[in-house]
Amino acid sequence: MAIWNVLIKDRAGETEMGRAEGVAFVREQPFLLVFLFPLIALLRFRLWLALGLYLALSLALGLAGEWLRVPALAQGVAQIGMHLLLALELSSLRVWKLRRIGYLEAGLVAAPNREEAERRFFAHYVPPARRDLPPPRPLPSRPVGAAGVIGSFPEPRAS
Repeated sequence: MAIWNVLIKDRAGETEMGRAEGVAFVREQPFLLVFLFPLIALLRFRLWLALGLYLALSLALGLAGEWLRVPALAQGVAQIGMHLLLALELSSLRVWKLRRIGYLEAGLVAAPNREEAERRFFAHYVPPARRDLPPPRPLPSRPVGAAGVIGSFPEPRAS
């Protein structure tokens, strides 16, 4: 069973079908292929900031290793650690990117695959109130005690 993070891009005046098109499902799991091919994964999900940071850190590790004469084994372990961190945090980076471009978190769904996650999410999804409607009018208020008994002790007693 996998956990799916659901994010929705809510645009004013959009129909229910249009809102359903703007739903993103991000699976919360470590990715083995990201550990092996981090550049391809970052390009595939268009994580440009993470890609730039990854390239800068790789270059910095290489230059620091040459300048400080760090053994190749230690440089390799540092690169493997960076790949492992990226493989474990790729789903968090994807959620961060979606939040940055205007998506809002709508919930979490536990499902074995994406189709089942979509089915379960939309079976219980209640869209937020429309923003283009005017706010509800407040109910008219009455003075307390004018229309009868309110509460258990309507009038204070003198003891």
